[in-house]
Amino acid sequence: MGLENPDDGAVIDLGNKTKIVQTVDFFTPILDNPYDWGRVAATNALSDIYAMGGTPISSLQLVSWPREDIGFDVLSDVIRGGSDVMKSANCNIVGGHSIDDKEPKYGFAVTGIVNEKIYTKTNIKNGDKLFLTKPLGSGIIATAIKKGVADEEAINQVTNVMTTLNDAGLEVAKHLNANAITDVTGFGLLGHLSEMLIDEKLSANLIFDKVPIIEFAKNYFHSGIYPSGSQRNLDSVKDIISFEDQDEALLLADAQTSGGLLISAPAETDIDLIEIEKIYGVFLKEIGNITDRYNQKINIISS
Repeated sequence: MGLENPDDGAVIDLGNKTKIVQTVDFFTPILDNPYDWGRVAATNALSDIYAMGGTPISSLQLVSWPREDIGFDVLSDVIRGGSDVMKSANCNIVGGHSIDDKEPKYGFAVTGIVNEKIYTKTNIKNGDKLFLTKPLGSGIIATAIKKGVADEEAINQVTNVMTTLNDAGLEVAKHLNANAITDVTGFGLLGHLSEMLIDEKLSANLIFDKVPIIEFAKNYFHSGIYPSGSQRNLDSVKDIISFEDQDEALLLADAQTSGGLLISAPAETDIDLIEIEKIYGVFLKEIGNITDRYNQKINIISS
């Protein structure tokens, strides 16, 4: 039986307290290194499973490849990267499908199982605190890479962010007794937060200075480098947000790939951010809160 759940993944109740989560994601190259592209694609595809509170168990590879233009040795590196991440997540690759295409694309359909609580993105509560498990900025740095101006250190840093699984982030959410979780990807922080708020007469305050952003991304942004998707993201939510600074709003709309988990947790939850980093290895940041006193759905406060 399918559950009505327009969320990060589709939840199917098989009965006997058994529920599975299914999701799919694939995209064109985001990094020049094919092995790392494969790693990012796999990490990104797994993210929705973790956002729903699931444990990934199996996956199917999806490949579109211009075999006359790009050698299969490159594809081999891509697949090796994806396979290594799936192995690290204890998620078996059980098959897949490939087609000829003018532009390379790679990703996975992933199935997970939910043994405990199903987390939905809209189960927010008044007074909840908002937390983010990864810094923003991957869209900006990816744009810098495409333009050929990204520093090697910036590439290494964003690769590390995008290839970090959100499994530890889910454990942090459980530790915080989270009410709601979503992962931050293509619609940016503002877009995904607006989805969390869609069914409630509630609002969110975001403190810009508390939102983690990769420093390289800030530098590129202030040089005029950012993805066109960021502006589209901001335009899509402009009627429901208030902000003091246009640039701050645009940074929070950065189109992410394989971003972190956005967690809404009860205000009374006892939180020691330093201890959480020691235990789970997650650099958790508190970035705002949910409130019933609002001017707009999302209020961006500079500091």
